[in-house]
Amino acid sequence: METQEKTASELLAQIKKVCFKGVNLAKASVLEGEERRTFVLSQVERLLTPKKGYELPALWLSDEFWTADEGRMPMYGDDPLMTPQGLKTLTDKERGQLELIKEIAGLCHDLSLHFRFDLKEAFGFRSCRWWVSNKRLVEWLSTTPYEHIAMYVAYILKKRATQAYAHGHYQPAQDALAELFSSECLELVREPGSTKIPPRAYVKTIIDELQRIERHRLRGRSLGLVPQVVFLHDEIHGLVPRQFDKGVLQAAKELYKYMVKSVFGKLSMNPQSDVLERFAEEVRRVRSKYLAKGWVADGSLEFGYLLAHAEWCGNGWNGFVDEDL
Repeated sequence: METQEKTASELLAQIKKVCFKGVNLAKASVLEGEERRTFVLSQVERLLTPKKGYELPALWLSDEFWTADEGRMPMYGDDPLMTPQGLKTLTDKERGQLELIKEIAGLCHDLSLHFRFDLKEAFGFRSCRWWVSNKRLVEWLSTTPYEHIAMYVAYILKKRATQAYAHGHYQPAQDALAELFSSECLELVREPGSTKIPPRAYVKTIIDELQRIERHRLRGRSLGLVPQVVFLHDEIHGLVPRQFDKGVLQAAKELYKYMVKSVFGKLSMNPQSDVLERFAEEVRRVRSKYLAKGWVADGSLEFGYLLAHAEWCGNGWNGFVDEDL
């Protein structure tokens, strides 16, 4: 859109024609509180619903105002719809409609580009915590009539958890989310705009896996385990299991003690040291002591997980705490 060649009124009319044909924006622009929120959500749901052969309207509307950056940076610095001079040329009625459109476009921006946003402002929640422990959010995702919005919110939750697990070096959990598969639809869970999984099934698949991982992590904490012991236990398994195995847990605890004493920070002081080679020997010793034959074989995914964990700790990193989530 060539913003310099059109007036604010002309640009507003074009947006209304493309995205709000048949919608009574004049009436809706005077709504307040929960009625306004409901209207905004209904419009965002409509704009997020894919139509065969058409660009996603939500992304088009977002691009009329903001770049693809987090934080809603203006797309055009001289856009008459975004400048004081341009806004002065609009009538009060047009300005009211524009403010409503910008609210809708803002949520379209964050959802379609998978950015976190203020849950209180958008949905009226008390807690804005982007984690599966937010029971109100999980309930809303499972029951809301705005199924496409729910898909995008669930994907943002998945993205947020993946980033947190990557930051904390919880590789089995990170990989479980990266390779999440819908057994119902026989399809990997990808971005909402490029999936054939129905909205309800899509949301359920993500929420079920996030809750499963979180239950396991919290179970470890209830057993008095520090996060790294939980991670080592799961690395030996090669995945996030549904329960803690006694022998595997003993192996994880022994490896953790060794890492604290002989690995942590050693590579940051001397990158050329043989810390990782000695840790690999410790893995083999613990493997023969606690694990069944064939577990954590050299060159396996599980062995690789453990060596990557040791390298990470060797460089001075020590896992994350709940505040990171």
